[in-house]
Amino acid sequence: MALNYYPPCPEPELTYGLPGHTDCNLITILLQDDVPGLQVLRNGKWVAVNPIPNTFIVNIGSNGKYRSVLHRAVVNSNSERISIPTFYCPSPDAVIGPAKDLISLDQPAMYRNFTYAEYYEKFWNRGLATECCLDLFKPNL
Repeated sequence: MALNYYPPCPEPELTYGLPGHTDCNLITILLQDDVPGLQVLRNGKWVAVNPIPNTFIVNIGSNGKYRSVLHRAVVNSNSERISIPTFYCPSPDAVIGPAKDLISLDQPAMYRNFTYAEYYEKFWNRGLATECCLDLFKPNL
């Protein structure tokens, strides 16, 4: 779990609260306050995801069929903003891979199985990137 605090900025166009990225964990559940700031990339343009009171945003990904959306957080000049993402991850020795129900002859596994410890280590060594680190686990690597 993280707590993101975005203070007001007199020149918000000069900074981002968090640059564009995809989440590389298995599931992210996001609680945001009532101040807009979350944006997703859609058809090459950043689109605001306006907060809806008492709701969560859920971000998942599996075998390329469900892909974590490219998103960012922006600041504004008037209000502070708080968001609380919760990242759900298995134990370090758990073996993870594409969901078996999503694999078929027409849709083969895009990623090899690996332990969560291996995944976590490669993700954090790579840092926040615009593309999910699962590319490091493609079978041909």
